Amino acid sequence: MKDILIVEDGKTERERLSNLFSNEGYSVIACESVQQAEQSLNNDVFRLAILDIGLSDKSGSYLFNTIKRLGKVSYIIIFTGNPSVHLKQRFLEEGAADYIVKASPQAQNESFLNRVKEIIGDSQTFTAEGIPLEVFLGRHVMPSSQQLFLNMDNSFPACKQCNGASYKVIFSHQTQVPPDIVGQVVCSQCGRPMDPDVE
Repeated sequence: MKDILIVEDGKTERERLSNLFSNEGYSVIACESVQQAEQSLNNDVFRLAILDIGLSDKSGSYLFNTIKRLGKVSYIIIFTGNPSVHLKQRFLEEGAADYIVKASPQAQNESFLNRVKEIIGDSQTFTAEGIPLEVFLGRHVMPSSQQLFLNMDNSFPACKQCNGASYKVIFSHQTQVPPDIVGQVVCSQCGRPMDPDVE
């Protein structure tokens, strides 16, 4: 899983955003066209996409709908030069996390960075050491409590982002004092936290 997909056909803005987020530790893929973005979506899942809607090959609206259909991006920010209130309202109603107008105060580096952190938090390090969930359950969780992580047939639920069913436990980088262990169960394939509503 990557943190951010940027789709922007203006080289200056694309490089500005790519450097802004990369320098904060986010893993970034920057594309200049819908075609490049679709290739990236075939290969990866993303926590956030930042989409220009005035692209050269196809419209950002087309890509926005494609991303929603594929389910490979958790959040989408529309990044455009069009200040239309009606367009903003439409995208927000259709599921965009935000609508940021180019050259506005919200588009400046510090504001944009803060907004991204509000939406997805800090960069994710899914390469961090963890242990398979089944190993953790077997070693540290009472059998009666293990059912909280399992479906009725004792299988792990499918990840709602990538449909994988393999998970690992990543521990918080703070002092761990048993029995209060702080960590997170995430999908081994895409890093999405396990949905607490196990079916």
